Amino acid sequence: MALLTGVAFGQVSAPTELRTPPAGAGTARPQPATDAVNLATPMAELQPAVDSLRVNLTRLRIDKWKIDGESKRQAMANSQSIQRNLTDALPGMIAQVQANPASLPAAFKLYRNLNALYDVASSLTESAGAFGPKEEFQALASDISGLDRARRTLADQIENGAIAQDGQLARLRQQARAQQQVATSSPPPKKIVIDDTQPAKKPATKKKKPAPKPDQPQ
Repeated sequence: MALLTGVAFGQVSAPTELRTPPAGAGTARPQPATDAVNLATPMAELQPAVDSLRVNLTRLRIDKWKIDGESKRQAMANSQSIQRNLTDALPGMIAQVQANPASLPAAFKLYRNLNALYDVASSLTESAGAFGPKEEFQALASDISGLDRARRTLADQIENGAIAQDGQLARLRQQARAQQQVATSSPPPKKIVIDDTQPAKKPATKKKKPAPKPDQPQ
């Protein structure tokens, strides 16, 4: 995002409070790990920008800016909001991503926070360019430039991971359909029944003796 420099603003935008996403937001269910997520590059870009921004925020002399009192208080509030995020919220999100480099929910949670952080830091930088000394503006401009590169690289990796997971799910569905088709098209195996039981023997019948013939007359 291009910075608006050298423009005198009548008002500084109202302070934006950076809020930590609620616990569990964006992490409803675990995602399968995928080698398509490579967070080494965005993490390498992010950490120096964050460290430098933290230092340069403490060097701001907003009380000496050529700006009205209300706008000055708003700029101070923005600076404090950024510092709280850098101290309280961002380190934990970075640690989660580093501990689970293949977790898309953790990466996306970090990405959302970086977007919010960039928006507020960009607004403060524009105000520094309009009302503060040149060196303060240049320092902040360099910091948010690094922040912007890191969040864009992170977004690319999240997209790559999502595409890879879609491919994995498509292959699993295809395999399941193929197995189901094989199961339904194959005839059931013939059953061979072996009867090893012997039939019961019939009881032997006794033969009746023939009746004696009557004696013949003499």
